[in-house]
Amino acid sequence: MEHYKYVYILGIGGIGMSALARWFHREGSQVFGYDKGQTLLTDQLIQEGISIHYEATIDAIPTAILDHPHETLVLYTPSIAATHPIWQYLSDHGYNLCKRGDILDIITKNHFTLAIAGTHGKTTSTSLAAHVLCHANRNITAFLGGIAKNYNSNFIASSNTEQESSIVIEADEFDRFFLKLHPDIAIITTVDPDHLDIYKDQDGFEEGFKQFLSRLPKQGIAILHHDVAKRLIDDESYPTQAQVIQYALKDSPICADNIYISETGRFCFDYISEKFVIRDIQLPVPGYHNIENALAVITACLHIGIAPEIIREAIHTFQGIARRFDLIIQRNDLVFIDDYGHHPVEITALLTTIRKLYPNKKVTVIFRPNQYSRTKDFLQEIAQSLSLADCVLILDIYSDREVPIEGINSEAILQHITLPYKYACTKEDLVLQLAQVDKLEVVVNLGAGDADEFIQPVREFLLKNYT
Repeated sequence: MEHYKYVYILGIGGIGMSALARWFHREGSQVFGYDKGQTLLTDQLIQEGISIHYEATIDAIPTAILDHPHETLVLYTPSIAATHPIWQYLSDHGYNLCKRGDILDIITKNHFTLAIAGTHGKTTSTSLAAHVLCHANRNITAFLGGIAKNYNSNFIASSNTEQESSIVIEADEFDRFFLKLHPDIAIITTVDPDHLDIYKDQDGFEEGFKQFLSRLPKQGIAILHHDVAKRLIDDESYPTQAQVIQYALKDSPICADNIYISETGRFCFDYISEKFVIRDIQLPVPGYHNIENALAVITACLHIGIAPEIIREAIHTFQGIARRFDLIIQRNDLVFIDDYGHHPVEITALLTTIRKLYPNKKVTVIFRPNQYSRTKDFLQEIAQSLSLADCVLILDIYSDREVPIEGINSEAILQHITLPYKYACTKEDLVLQLAQVDKLEVVVNLGAGDADEFIQPVREFLLKNYT
């Protein structure tokens, strides 16, 4: 990649592509990008010195890219169709077009890599692992699937250059991206089926994770949740030659003990394994599922050689991820939480945690469903998970890469929700609909895609009307 002086990224505003944009920019390339709309993330990239345009026309392609086709590397996301005018022009004129996985294939092949996969928990776990290693003054480069609050970025590059750099990466299963990576240590948190438009069914989904495990070298380490190990490994199917280590909240070789919630809402526990006991770990991000994520990260960091007391210190200072149980308003009488959850298992875990932290409070959920295929595959499960709330407002389905499916819409979800208080609304009338809800105590903005656009108007409404 050294001969590419220019990098042009189509879909630069995506969380994965923007991290790569930051990496190329740090490496000294001139980085340009296109995206269909301006966001806070694209604004940040521009402030960092990356040039971005929002017009999907050939005339908008930067002059430097047009003038140097053989010195330009083009990256594009799966949401950029082959009919896109910019993609068509670049393809017709001999540019080297790659996906994100093609680049990270090369990067992870040449560095020690900790790759963290799983349907849920991978962003928090990857960010926590990167934070622990930074706290331990290790030389790392981290590619995250969310914005780590400690660093206000989805890309972390430590300043310690005395050691050889290691890679910490979120191993996303979408588009089979994780099958491009070369992990030395792999964590798999969960294998609840998702992206069935790609994997067809649960067996196909699990086969993808088995292929991911098979990429570990013989001297590598696979750190698997106990439930994951039961799904992926049996006497007839052992997909890796690497050492396999299992963890879970309880009844596992690595587990947690003395779990309690502190007065400040921290989830506290002891880490227990055959070789190590780390007492009184205080995890700022809430949820028993996050204790399990921490168990996996601690195990990986211990194997890398990080001292237990350093790990405990780092976890204590971890601020979490933007849009992962993000407390926008936190008062005794009013709480507003923003969360990225869009899969039914994630929604269930979130609402269960909220019930634990805020007992006897009314929970109102604003939900933006994500992708038609996911809604079709998990319609009843989504409705069941949302039924853990007291009131639900559902917006139209968000999709950036799919065409609508007949009969799959927010009304279909509403029909299966077992609550008396459930409403369909649009982006335009969301605040008006929220104003009709009686007794707002805990409000949750939930969903992927553009759901973060609702944070500010809802926050302003709540602060104005609940003073």
